[in-house]
Amino acid sequence: MGEAAAVSGDAGARARVRVLAVSRVAPSPAPVERERVGLSFFDTPWVVLPPIQRVFLYETAAAADGGGGDGFAAAVERLKGSLAATLALYLPLAGKLVYVEETEDVVVDCAAADDADSGVAFVEAEAEDAAAEAMDVRRLAGDEAHDVAAFLALVPELDTRALPAPVLSVQATRLGGGAGLALGLSVHHAVADGRAVWQFMEAWSSAARVGSPVTKSLGAPHYRREMAIPQPDGGELARHMLNNDNVCNFARNKTTGVIGRPAGAPCMLRGTVVVTGDCSAIVA
Repeated sequence: MGEAAAVSGDAGARARVRVLAVSRVAPSPAPVERERVGLSFFDTPWVVLPPIQRVFLYETAAAADGGGGDGFAAAVERLKGSLAATLALYLPLAGKLVYVEETEDVVVDCAAADDADSGVAFVEAEAEDAAAEAMDVRRLAGDEAHDVAAFLALVPELDTRALPAPVLSVQATRLGGGAGLALGLSVHHAVADGRAVWQFMEAWSSAARVGSPVTKSLGAPHYRREMAIPQPDGGELARHMLNNDNVCNFARNKTTGVIGRPAGAPCMLRGTVVVTGDCSAIVA
């Protein structure tokens, strides 16, 4: 259906995976009304940062007949169904980050169910045959150093360089002839931090494991900013930080609501360092 360039802009990642399908997963049950969640002054500086990216690697039974009977399609359907149930609790993750010109605020727009582009982009992909060894699930999960491009190919695109911007995208990639599955996420940093992402993943995995509703095992999250930050002038402070180039290092176009930031990332390697023995003498 497409090349891996649709997944990652990195030149080294283009030849690694092939996009099979792109669909949208909306919250289920769907929200009745459109809701907007404002950003606090703690959230605003993160508007211009690159998204949080996570990759989860799963080893599966390899296809015995060579005909793709490895359960990838069934796993994708299970992931989609449980994601829809989880998004019903985490509505901001299914929305978009938008600029409101009238108030000069940036908010999360949790679109109503009848919006054509509501929900989360879900990419289905597979590793190309030529990259089978490089994209082997055990190799990727190993401790040796890897080119970051190998991991970038497993996370979906989430363009946060301008508003409106999606909050979450998901990618499921079939690895090594069906011997593995990679689940990649890209999350807008202004809406969720590391802890929030792990809380969402805990809820999603619970829904995939025991079914819906997720609230049977986990309570609904609180994302009301006024509940956590009782600051009388918090909204004005958030707008001040949004307009302050020295604080946030970005430029805002008040007419179009476009927020820009420098693009590009250095070429890096990623690896695991195993530390054994007495670590008390190690100084960070």
